[in-house]
Amino acid sequence: MFEKKVNTKEAPKQAKKEVKKDKKSGKSTSILKIVLIPLLITAVLVAAIYLVMDKMTERETLLKNIVVASQDIRVNAYITPDEVDQYFEVIQVDGTAVSESAYTSLKDLQAKGFYTNIPIGSGQILYSGNIKPTDARLDKYKSGYEITSIAVSNFDKGVNGKLREGAIIDVYAVDPATDELTLYVEDVYVAAAFDSSGTELTTEEGVAQSFTVYVKAAEIENMNRAINYGEIHIYQK
Repeated sequence: MFEKKVNTKEAPKQAKKEVKKDKKSGKSTSILKIVLIPLLITAVLVAAIYLVMDKMTERETLLKNIVVASQDIRVNAYITPDEVDQYFEVIQVDGTAVSESAYTSLKDLQAKGFYTNIPIGSGQILYSGNIKPTDARLDKYKSGYEITSIAVSNFDKGVNGKLREGAIIDVYAVDPATDELTLYVEDVYVAAAFDSSGTELTTEEGVAQSFTVYVKAAEIENMNRAINYGEIHIYQK
């Protein structure tokens, strides 16, 4: 019987070929890793940047310009076009939380002067209902006025309401001829209020008993008559 002889020289060659194939395969995998990993990192970074930019754009879209008071403003204050920048400023806020009636530009306020309907605190949003272009009670002072002072001897009986700067009042006094409470001057503007010691009251605290007021020249005679009668009654409007 004959046995096939094994060529011992060929076996190492085959082993070498297999080793070479494994080396080539490992090298290809390494190259793929080198190329793919940076690409994946870049893709993740690009996606993250896109999300951040998208959120920023969304936030900017939601922001809205609004006009707010830059300082406290009293009720019935008259603001001229030149004073708008002094009393108001524009800020950005979440637009979804702001009413459509809010002012968005100072230019909207600079066309003509206006009065405030309510006291407006610093930082408070200005709405269209907070101001008015005209007021029959106050327009009379545009052509000029006189300044005088009045006082009440008995606050409980003589004053209706908490009066401060900006209030509009009617002035009554007891007519000695009839002993009846009579209206002498109406729609009088209160420029300042003072307590019994003469300290000006600028907050809600304190009891006002004397007042600096504006009156027209034609009203001075009636105002002086009421003052002379001594028992003045004031009613806030």
